[in-house]
Parts: sequence; structure tokens; C-alpha cells
Amino acid sequence: MKNKLKIIKKILSFHLYVGLGISLLLIHLSITGIFLNHTDDLELNKTYISSKWILNLYGLNVPRPSKIFTIQQDNFSQFDTEVFLNNKPIFLFDSELIGVIKNHENFIIAAQDELFIVNQSGALIDKQKILSFTIKSIGKYKEKIVIKDEQLNKWVGKSISDKWAPIIKDNINWSKPGTMTPLNKKEIKQYFVGNGISLEQIILDFHSGAIFKKEGKIFFDLVSLLLIFLSVSGIWIWLIKRKKGKK
Repeated sequence: MKNKLKIIKKILSFHLYVGLGISLLLIHLSITGIFLNHTDDLELNKTYISSKWILNLYGLNVPRPSKIFTIQQDNFSQFDTEVFLNNKPIFLFDSELIGVIKNHENFIIAAQDELFIVNQSGALIDKQKILSFTIKSIGKYKEKIVIKDEQLNKWVGKSISDKWAPIIKDNINWSKPGTMTPLNKKEIKQYFVGNGISLEQIILDFHSGAIFKKEGKIFFDLVSLLLIFLSVSGIWIWLIKRKKGKK
């Protein structure tokens, strides 16, 4: 009899603490449920969150540019294999972006073994494969294109399809790394992650625990088991007290 009382006391104590914990969870479910019930009224589906923490929870991130070149107000940037002109992806690059110069009204973009001409909108006009050497830098001397190879030799041509001739001049305006404007950063972020995650989706995933992925599902499974325990143990305790009351 004494052992049975001890067991009942332990169950009662455990029942109490589990009940308190479950109560907090039920408050959470109730609050998020109320919000979800008024999604349209609160315009939760039209409100977006794009904080880094939230995006990371959903596996969304903005990659860092491996290369940025600035020409006056224009940014050329490379994200993995994509090359952007300002906020617009213009083409895919299999190799590293080496540099960009402005030639008349167009831009000349250098890869390690290829040159591209694009207009101010980023449309490809022409391209030329360079087979004789690997490009390490691109620049301008007066109105001519200058390329530096891996041996630091300099070559000059009037156009990308011209025959390259050696040049010894030092006052060459080389393409240099630049910085991205805040506006371009914002627009490129939107390109990769859109407006972010809707508040409706965030609250729904917090409500179900899905925002924490596998761990969230396991947690809610445990909570379900605890609720079953509370229900069964509560009925058992009630039956014991009912028997005592009849004696």
C-alpha cells in the first residue's frame, strides 16, 4: 500500500510539471492559432520578413559575390557562375571574372580565356576566345584594349578580334575591384530570396513546429505523447480518488 502511494505521489508530481509545460505550449498554440484565424484581416500573407535569421531557418541565403567591378555608376558582379550588371543577371560564366572596361558605349568583360562585349543593357554583342595565353588583367591605353597574361606580358589590340601585339607602356588604366551600391545589394538580395517569408507562413510553421524541421517534428511528437500520458494518468488518478471517496 505504501509503495502504491509513493508511485501515485510521483505520478502526481510528474503530472503537475508536465501539465505546466503543456499549458505554456497550449498558450503558444492558442495565440498563433488566433493569428492564423485572422490572416486576411491582419494581412499576414502580404507582410514579408527577410531578416538573416529567418532566411537561415528556411535555408535561404544571399551568396557573397566572388568578384565586383565598378565602372562609374555600373556594377559588374559574379555570384558563383552568374554575372550581373547592376541588379540584372546577364549570363553564366564557367570561369572567374577577371575584369571589366568601358569601350566607347559598350563594356568589355574578361574571363581567363575569353572576352565578351555587352551593351549598356547587358546584352551580348560579341565574344572572342583567347587561345594564345591566359588573361590575368584587362585595361585600357588611350582607346585600345590591353591584356596582361600570366607571365605579366602586356598585349594591346584595337578590338577583341584584333591581333594582339606586345606593349611596354606603364600608364595603363587597369580594371580594379569595386564596391556594390546599397541599391544593387538590395535588388540582388531580392533576386535570390524574393521578398522573404510571409508572416503567415512563419506563424503557421511556428504553430506546427515545422520551422525547426526534423527537431520540431520530434518535439511535437513528444508533446503528443505527454498529452496522452496526462490524459491517461489524469483518468487513473480520478478513478483512484473516486474509489476512495466511495469508501
